[in-house]
Amino acid sequence: MLIGGIGISSNSTAETIDIVPPAPAQIGILQPATVAAEIDSAIVTKIVQEELVDPRLGGGVTAFVIDANSGKVLVDINGQQAMIPASTLKIFTGIAAMNVLGAQTRFETVVKREGNQLTIIGGGDPTLVSQTPENWRGKPPGSEQPPSLDQLADLAVVAIGPTPEAFVVNFDDSLFESPKAHSTWPDQYLRTGEVAPAQGLIMDFGINDYEAVMKDPAKSAAQYFANALTARGIPATLGERKVAGDTASVLTSIKSATVTDIVERMITTSNNTMAEFLAHHIGGANGEYTYESGAKATTEALTAAQIDLTGVTILDGSGLSRSNQASAKSIVSALSYASKTDGPAWTNLSGLPVAGISGTLVDRYDEGEPGRGTVRAKTGTLSKVVALSGTLVNASGDVLIFTFIANEVPSGTKQGEAALDEVVKALVQCGCRTP
Repeated sequence: MLIGGIGISSNSTAETIDIVPPAPAQIGILQPATVAAEIDSAIVTKIVQEELVDPRLGGGVTAFVIDANSGKVLVDINGQQAMIPASTLKIFTGIAAMNVLGAQTRFETVVKREGNQLTIIGGGDPTLVSQTPENWRGKPPGSEQPPSLDQLADLAVVAIGPTPEAFVVNFDDSLFESPKAHSTWPDQYLRTGEVAPAQGLIMDFGINDYEAVMKDPAKSAAQYFANALTARGIPATLGERKVAGDTASVLTSIKSATVTDIVERMITTSNNTMAEFLAHHIGGANGEYTYESGAKATTEALTAAQIDLTGVTILDGSGLSRSNQASAKSIVSALSYASKTDGPAWTNLSGLPVAGISGTLVDRYDEGEPGRGTVRAKTGTLSKVVALSGTLVNASGDVLIFTFIANEVPSGTKQGEAALDEVVKALVQCGCRTP
């Protein structure tokens, strides 16, 4: 099953990891150094400047690095310049989702009944699956299984009870308003399953068992539910897309995992569908479940959190749009906010992929390489765009928050990603303290 990639690169291998280290007690895994000295910004800047001239990155690379504990700016290389952030934009979406929607919020899929008419009503749950998985590789370890249509069918059968009746299953995916895709996205994003259409009802991220994209995920979900009822002894056929009647009553329902779990997994795997559904819910909190409302509400939530939005223009929740803009400074500001707030935004840090261990960094930083297991960072990849934003611990035990963005990568994005990793590895090995 496709779990969601980044940009237009190959599918993520993030979901092949069963065990993910727990979030650190403090940002960056290690305790911060306490010796009386401070990081020398000139040394750090020199290291970054030398690494960013790597031809694999092209020109115009921006960088911003701070000391996580003091907030001191260590590197500012065009840090306020507006750039295409790719999937690092998901950090903005994650913070807004936690602050606006609430840590314990769940999305509910409801079945209503009116006579022999059943209507399955989507609640905008991006994690709804068809079959209940034997092993749910969520994050953190032990997180609850996703809700499934099999589970919903079991509940419906119990609620209906013994009956000779046959049923018609209608479906309502109207929670999310049009359009189903953002106007700035290439058509191929939906065609290839890079992201699912914004429908209030969806299953399996819009991808079927044959790794093919569902043309209408809501309709496919309703068909699966009807088949599941039939397999359980209650004959059911697919009806039509329609809203349940006024006299229909709730038969049963299932709820998603918490927003905390969804945001954390979205950050780890860089799942575009999760990000866009969260953004729609953020907008829905202000009254409209649309791309435009989601972007506006996200921006407002970040402003309320006093995150520096220099160079920021948000159009979607996933970072797929090349019209999104963010500065390296703004993303560092968001991560710094998450590290210092007493609120639920911390989830955006605990969800960061761990170098060489989990998520979209699982195949980067080989054994024995600097930063493996300690660097935690959100990746971003589009054609000719690579970005990396997160935390690292240097040789002195200092925790640094960093963002690097390259928008003119001349060759394949894999080469650009490798070049950004070299910048991080150089910083990991640096003590960088004043004598």
